Amino acid sequence: MPRYQATLLIELKKGILDPQGRAVEGVLKDLGHQVEEVRVGKVLEIVFPAENLLEAEEKAKAMGALLANPVMEVYALEALKELP
Repeated sequence: MPRYQATLLIELKKGILDPQGRAVEGVLKDLGHQVEEVRVGKVLEIVFPAENLLEAEEKAKAMGALLANPVMEVYALEALKELP
């Protein structure tokens, strides 16, 4: 069965306080970088079997929905590729 690698991005929803992002923003500004906002999220790379690309996409989205807290996070399927 073919194997796929999905890259999921999980971020806090707009309006949810992001103390880690604020800390990174402060450090970057202290180092002289002009930044307006920094948000910190999670990137997950998951390898799993699927019959085809459509099934792999459905599985990846289902995993993203399970791993993200719907009250305060959103997820996006950033990349999906078949592995050799």
